[in-house]
Amino acid sequence: MKHKRLYFIGLGAFALVSLFLPASVASAAKMSPSIMARQLAGPPPPGPPPPADWSFPCSDIPGPTGSLQPSEQVISQDWLSGDVAVVNVDGPAGRGHLFYTYIQDTEGLPQIRTLFGVMEGLAFLLIVPSVMLLGYQLMVGASTFRYAGALEGLSNVGLGIVAVGVSFQLVHLLIQLENRSAAGIIALHGGHPFPRITINGTPIPYSLAGEPATSYRGIVIPMSRWGCTINDFMGIFSQSFVASTLGSVIPFIGGLAHLAGLVTNISDLIHRSGEMVLTILSFLLWVQMFVRIVLINFYLLMAPLAFGCWALPGGVGQRVVRLWCKGFLTVLFVQIAQDFVLTTLPLLLPTLPQVGPDGAGIWQAFLLAFPPILTLWVTVVTPRLLDASLGKALGTAGAMAEGVSVAIRKAVSQRGEAGR
Repeated sequence: MKHKRLYFIGLGAFALVSLFLPASVASAAKMSPSIMARQLAGPPPPGPPPPADWSFPCSDIPGPTGSLQPSEQVISQDWLSGDVAVVNVDGPAGRGHLFYTYIQDTEGLPQIRTLFGVMEGLAFLLIVPSVMLLGYQLMVGASTFRYAGALEGLSNVGLGIVAVGVSFQLVHLLIQLENRSAAGIIALHGGHPFPRITINGTPIPYSLAGEPATSYRGIVIPMSRWGCTINDFMGIFSQSFVASTLGSVIPFIGGLAHLAGLVTNISDLIHRSGEMVLTILSFLLWVQMFVRIVLINFYLLMAPLAFGCWALPGGVGQRVVRLWCKGFLTVLFVQIAQDFVLTTLPLLLPTLPQVGPDGAGIWQAFLLAFPPILTLWVTVVTPRLLDASLGKALGTAGAMAEGVSVAIRKAVSQRGEAGR
């Protein structure tokens, strides 16, 4: 009985195996050797996926011919070189900081107004020891009939109090004067736009296609087009260099390989390289404009303390006031010099030569790219030519802040002497 049960169990197992074995053998026969090898090897080891195609942000849009062209709606609002009104400079900031010092970026900021009130209170507190010392000198002078020192101190204290009281209005007046001067330069540019000079029939790209002649955005690359320029510049490299060499150093750079290998001739190479140089110079100009606003706000907040130091005797306060005036006026009005250079330098350049037959177009491409690069480069180095570079401005601001700290220490010591 036991043997019969085992016999039937074995017979049933054989039937099941014979039922499913042909199907598995057939599927194995159809499977390719590579698939069988992958299944035998198991799942692939974990690792980063291959880089996907990507590109830098670009505001250009497809044009009527299918190629990309600048979006006037976007670049007209550019922070650096966007459209600006000639006289309406008190409105909301947000565009054209190359030309105007907007109120909403400086004295109109709520935090600046709040901190200015605190600094003004500290400035009047700084004058208190000088007033106490002046009273002591007047009391001593009444018995000795020597009022010379007291009269000099009285004038310093009086001027210091008045200067602290009107410091905010003085800064506002100077900013408005700078803005009106910039408006005059923009009006000059409207009356005398960039010249239309051609090299073998091709105009020098002082302005972008489809923009008004008064636009500066052909020279100063808008911030939203920096990515467009970098994408174009990647075309001068080979795809293997971007995917393998650069991709091995920074893996995600390999995703730019689809932008590489698009340069067809030397003329195109010069054009793309020239746009990249303009983008780098535009970035440096943006840094100058941004740091300039920061320094203006610094001098604005330090104005009450600087003028409060005027009341201190010994000539310490007067030196601080001179440093404040030199630093603030330099930082504020250097923009006028840069705008003037940017506006007038293309008008001063001599007529460029017309090149002869050139199958590769090398000289034509170079002469087309040279004037905008020269104009923007001179604009960027103008502060250095005027001895108002970024390092100088920061050094003057530091010296002024150090002078204020010395004056405060001297005022504290004066207060102790007056108390005794």
